[in-house]
Amino acid sequence: MEKIAGKLFTTPLVILLFLLITGCIYSDENQENQEEQISSSLPYIKATNGVKQLIVDDVSFAILGGELLNSSASSIEYMAPIWPRVKSLHVNTILLPVNWQQFESVEGEFDYSLIDNHIKKAHENGLRLIILWFGSWKNGGSHYTPDWVKTDLNRFPRMRHKDQKITHTISNINEECLKADKTAYLKLMERIAQVDKHNTVIMMQIENEVGLLGGSRDFSPAATELFEQQVPAKLIEHINQNINKIKLVIREAYQNNGSKKQGSWAEVFGASLLADEVFMAWNYATYINEIAHAGKAVHNIPTLVNAWVADENENPGNWPSGGPNYRMLDVWQAGAPDIDILAVDNYLKNFGAKCKDFIHQGNPLFIPEACAIWQNDRLGAGAKAFYTIGHHHAICFAPFGIDHDVYHDNHPIKSAYKALNELMPLITNAQVENKINAFMEVDSSSPSSFVLGDYKFTVRYSLRKAPHIKGFGMVIQTGRDEFIVAGNAFKLSFESTDTNKPNAQLLSIEEGSFVDGKWQKGRVLNGDEFRLNFPDKPYGLVENVVLEEVAVHKVKLFRHEEESNDENLTPF
Repeated sequence: MEKIAGKLFTTPLVILLFLLITGCIYSDENQENQEEQISSSLPYIKATNGVKQLIVDDVSFAILGGELLNSSASSIEYMAPIWPRVKSLHVNTILLPVNWQQFESVEGEFDYSLIDNHIKKAHENGLRLIILWFGSWKNGGSHYTPDWVKTDLNRFPRMRHKDQKITHTISNINEECLKADKTAYLKLMERIAQVDKHNTVIMMQIENEVGLLGGSRDFSPAATELFEQQVPAKLIEHINQNINKIKLVIREAYQNNGSKKQGSWAEVFGASLLADEVFMAWNYATYINEIAHAGKAVHNIPTLVNAWVADENENPGNWPSGGPNYRMLDVWQAGAPDIDILAVDNYLKNFGAKCKDFIHQGNPLFIPEACAIWQNDRLGAGAKAFYTIGHHHAICFAPFGIDHDVYHDNHPIKSAYKALNELMPLITNAQVENKINAFMEVDSSSPSSFVLGDYKFTVRYSLRKAPHIKGFGMVIQTGRDEFIVAGNAFKLSFESTDTNKPNAQLLSIEEGSFVDGKWQKGRVLNGDEFRLNFPDKPYGLVENVVLEEVAVHKVKLFRHEEESNDENLTPF
């Protein structure tokens, strides 16, 4: 509308401009409201049919992660080229540290530059973040505490060994230590809540591989006095309520010492290294739980604590005594209810067995660190990701050092993660419906056969291939006789488990991929390629099988009553 000489006039052009301007304003407001709606739905853990999954933006989300080397995230400039490089590997989540030493180098003064930059750059690269809070402890020590904590041994006392030698580990029973750590963590959570408008940060890991190295417990005078006092009733109640479910090492110690309803730590669990470790685990758990509880009141996203694994052939102190290793899971579940997941850093050769140890009393499998490149495990990440998520229904798999040069642009993790990302909606749905399984060649715990629906599948790794190439794969049931099969360097056979229709044969095989959730068909395989070989290339040549290739096939099977002489029933 125009006002000329005190009169109002309307013209089509003016009306059009008015509508465009108001329309833009409405559109902007709509977009802002939509972003607010997204940001108000924080990530959380949901259990369906006994399977726990992470929900992000209201969708089930399996973490195909990569944890950075410890010092990478301490520099914005150093991180600049890492973001796109890691994204190119089809990683969907980066696990990176924010350390107390940099965050609060001067007491009461907080530097938000790193967390602000990491959230911004992750979002720009389409990545999620799990923040690792390196606060009071990291790998059994307190090296990431600020200088003002390290140098004030009166205010922030250290643990002591049995000979009273002082350690590098601050106390887990001291209120000043807890108060200072919690204050810094709350400032970090407040900042994340303030600047993270897109749910970029989906979880928080509090501390890292906690526990005391070099001894079974803290022998400082204050800790020894506490050790001689009563075991908290909450822990004894938890043990009695779950006596047939708790780990055997705890149950036997408790029962062998009379199943006491009260008593000192040595009286309840015996004068033993185990009693020392239970005592330490309780104190670490309750300390960290107080931080987690306060943090969730500020920004309620899931939390985890990770474990350095225990070795049955050694004693606590050789591993961090009191950490949430498999022996101590029950103690941590009793003492730290605000910790959603007790995670395992799994670098072991018996990878699958250690995975199984941590699926306990509702604790889902979560592997924030794997694949020890310093022990030459340089090629196993893709296979372990398939196996961990497909067989154990894990929430997360992440190799450590994803920014190391080992994970170059042609590393096999790239094709493995690409396939898993494409299959993600099918995977997360199949996890809760128990219609998925996975396997890998390098682990004796991996299944050699399994049943899905009316079929038993058997895996073999007898393709001709170079010695360093190890097979792995995944089978997802999508219909009564329909399956998605993905992986590399294996053969799959099948048989019917239906007694009314005991015979089975292939109907069709399509190779292809999923794009935006829809199947994009490639070749239709038949003739020389009419078998479940991955990859499906003729003539059994060594050069057929390469590291960088993961095939995805849509398979239809058929059950029938009459005998069949179909040669494809045993494609070996």
